[in-house]
Amino acid sequence: MQTLRNCGSAMLAAGAIIAIATTAAVAGGVDQKLHDALPDQYKTNGVNVAVFNDWPPDEFVENGELKGWSVDMAKAMSEKLGVPFKFEATSFEIIIPGLVSKRFDAGFSSFGVTEERLQSLDFVPQRREGTAYASLKGKNFNIQNEKDLCGHSVAVLTGAWDFQYLTKVSAETCQGAKPIDLQQFTTQNAAELAVSSGRVELVAAGSAKLQYMAKQTGTFEVSTFVSNAVYNGIGVRRGDPIGPVLRDALQSMMDDGSYKQLMAKWGVDGSGMLDKAVLVDQAHPDPK
Repeated sequence: MQTLRNCGSAMLAAGAIIAIATTAAVAGGVDQKLHDALPDQYKTNGVNVAVFNDWPPDEFVENGELKGWSVDMAKAMSEKLGVPFKFEATSFEIIIPGLVSKRFDAGFSSFGVTEERLQSLDFVPQRREGTAYASLKGKNFNIQNEKDLCGHSVAVLTGAWDFQYLTKVSAETCQGAKPIDLQQFTTQNAAELAVSSGRVELVAAGSAKLQYMAKQTGTFEVSTFVSNAVYNGIGVRRGDPIGPVLRDALQSMMDDGSYKQLMAKWGVDGSGMLDKAVLVDQAHPDPK
């Protein structure tokens, strides 16, 4: 299973944090208007970026190198803003507390935007994505709707939105039937391994992530049913002025075509692509 060779997964399981070298801004690509809009602290100190190290193709560590379309987007934003982004690859559950405590300034971690998270963070969506379900080929679970999940065991990443969502589905949709047997794992790699080894029947995660995993391994199949589409994106502290600047940097990438080109490079330029950059906060949880 190719994703099991992901070096980030092994380090994550050991609780390690991988510091990634600072990205140097490319002078020729600086958008002066965007640079000038940055608060002075970021112009002076750069931007401390937390990156989830176990979520291919968005963000992951392979052979000691930080990769993924979201990582490439962060690097492109660093160039446009003309300031270095200092990356730290770490486990998912560390990132939100790290943002709140000001250890990190931005989280490129494929955050699903939820009401709970909006209490402490603002978000710049990078795409819109729903939850899909993967199982070993030949199992034929035929997941066509939420009710089809009742009675099945489902692996989810600890701290992921999928656990909250499926807990609600189990309580509301599985009445009169067996509940969903939700099993949490501290890494996505471990959740997928539980399914590949037969200990759990299904793994739930973002549809693009599971499609990528299925293509890489050749042993999984992904449900055509996708539920609960939400924005996925960059997290920043609530009210931090870097949020609007990152939004405008993403809009600039949309305008010059680099957003679409970058997504196409990683094969995620299908459904879920955005045509307008927005900032999601408590006052504007679903801006149009």
